[in-house]
Amino acid sequence: MGVDFESFNDVLKHPIRRKIILALSEEKGLAYGELMNTAEVSNTEKFNYHLKILGDLIKKDKNGKYNLTEKGQLAADFLQKFPEKKNTQMPLGMADAALIGLAGAALTLLNPVFLFSAFLSQQNFGIPVAGFSIISVCFSAYALLAPGIVMWLLTVKRTHSHDMYDLFKPALVTLALLLSLLVTMMLTKVNPVVTLSTPTVHLSQYASSHQSMYMSLSAEVANGIVCAFVGIAIVEFATRIRKKWRLRR
Repeated sequence: MGVDFESFNDVLKHPIRRKIILALSEEKGLAYGELMNTAEVSNTEKFNYHLKILGDLIKKDKNGKYNLTEKGQLAADFLQKFPEKKNTQMPLGMADAALIGLAGAALTLLNPVFLFSAFLSQQNFGIPVAGFSIISVCFSAYALLAPGIVMWLLTVKRTHSHDMYDLFKPALVTLALLLSLLVTMMLTKVNPVVTLSTPTVHLSQYASSHQSMYMSLSAEVANGIVCAFVGIAIVEFATRIRKKWRLRR
């Protein structure tokens, strides 16, 4: 496989292939097993795949040892002159955790599905029964994902790490804020409720029927307390799975 200008970046973007190139640049003539250990790969099928992708950047001599070709040496020079940017990991401070947690709490309370439902209820807008299910799914999906994704992104960007303790620090702040609000609502007996109804069906001259769905602010707050943690866990799990999948390519 020949590596040309257009494929050069794709070939070198994988960390395993970069390790192979740099290892052969530092030490000439590495045997298969030596190169595999240096690249920190345990799966031979995976390692053979990366060797194949490197194509004419590497070559094997008559003794079965690997070396860089002229093009491979140019690739090594490029990697050495333009090293990867390494971000310094740092713990998440309490001030940052408080701000990120506050953002998570605000996003929980500003659930657009809840606000839109409140608007529809004021307009006496009749909603089909199937619409109730759609609204419930959208409400839960936003509560589960939006605050969690934002808090996860802000935490990872600030710390440059995926330490679970740091990731859940903001969620603890969100929990404290939402729990305080929930207790306050219970003590003051303030709990705005949104009522959505289906169009009224007249069964007879004297009877009519409709179905209703109720959404309360207290339920939204209680839901957000759990979703803050679950949402972060889902995003982190998906990210780790994605990284493992990319490394296997």
